[in-house]
Amino acid sequence: MAYIILNKAHYFHNLDILCAKAGGKECVMAVLKDNAYGHGLEEMATLASAYGLRRAAVKNLVEAHSIVSYFDEVLILADHPPMIEVSPKISFAVHSYEALAQFSSSTGLHLGIDTGMHRNGVREDEIEKALTFIAQHGLNLKGIYTHFRSSDELSSEFYWQRSNFEHAREKIQLLLNSLGLPHVVFHAFNSAGLLRTSSLKGDDFARCGIAMYGYSTLDSHIAHPELKPVLSLWAEKLSSRILKKGERVGYGGLYEALQDECISTYDIGYGDGFFRFDGSKPLTMADGSKTKGRMSMDSFCLGGEANSVCVFEDAEPLADAFNTISYEIITKLSPFMKRIII
Repeated sequence: MAYIILNKAHYFHNLDILCAKAGGKECVMAVLKDNAYGHGLEEMATLASAYGLRRAAVKNLVEAHSIVSYFDEVLILADHPPMIEVSPKISFAVHSYEALAQFSSSTGLHLGIDTGMHRNGVREDEIEKALTFIAQHGLNLKGIYTHFRSSDELSSEFYWQRSNFEHAREKIQLLLNSLGLPHVVFHAFNSAGLLRTSSLKGDDFARCGIAMYGYSTLDSHIAHPELKPVLSLWAEKLSSRILKKGERVGYGGLYEALQDECISTYDIGYGDGFFRFDGSKPLTMADGSKTKGRMSMDSFCLGGEANSVCVFEDAEPLADAFNTISYEIITKLSPFMKRIII
C-alpha cells in the first residue's frame, strides 16, 4: 500500500529556524489548514504540540475539532460562523464588517484588516465602526491580523503593507482603550514575511505554514533559508513483467519497448491526489528512474522490479515539471494514505 513518510527531525529543524526568527516558540502559530498542507492534520498537530507550539490555524471547524485538544488556541481561517457552541479554545477569522453580525458573544474572533491585499478584511475607514460594533454587542475579540500579498517577492510591497498594519495597530490600540475593549493579539507575518525580517515589529506571533513543511517561496535574492522537506511519498509494487520489444504499455499504448525489458506497476495514481502525467514524456522519481507511459487512476509503471519506490522527497522538481507550486503538489495528496512518522 502506498504511504507517506513524515520526517520529525526535518520538521523540528524547520521549526527551530522559524522560532529563532520569531523570538521563541510562543511567537509561532502552526498553520495546519487543508490537512496540514497534505501532510496529515493529526500527525502534524501531534508533532507541533510536542515541539512546544501552543497555537494553530486550520481551514474549518471540522479540522479545528480534530486537533483542539493539542493547543491553547485554534484559529479557523476560512469557515462560516458556527450554529453551535464551540470550545472556548476555538476562534474564527472575521473577513468583513458585515460578518460580525453573524457571531455570538461567546465565539472568539480575530478581525482581519485589509492592508492592501484587497481579498478579505475591513478597510482602514471601517476599523472604528467595526470595533464599536464589537464593543456594543459584547463580542469576544481576541486578535487583529492581516495578510501580506507579496512577502516572497523582490519588491517594496511587503514593507508598504507592513507599514499599513503598523499604522492600523496604533489606531486600534487607541480605540480599544477608548471603547473599553480588552487587550488583543496582533499577527501579520506569514512564512515568507518572517524569513525576510529581523523583527515582528510589535506583533505577538507569526503564522507559519509552508516553511514548517520545508519549502520557501522567497525570491532567492532576499534570503535562502536552509529548510528541509518533511514529506516523502512512497509507492509499492503491484506486479512485474517482461515487456517484449515492440510491446506497448498502459492507456493509449504511449510507451513502446525498444528492447525486452522488465517493468513494474506501482500503487499510486491520480485518484490518490498525484498529478496525472499523460505519458508524452517521462516523470523522474526520487532515485532517478523514469515512468513508462501514462498514469492511471490507481497506478503507474516504471522500469525494474523494486518492491517500493520513492516518488518524491522534495516537491519542487515535480512542481517545476507540472508548472505549478510545491503547495499544490503536497496539498492534493489523499488523506487516506497511511502516514508514518520517523
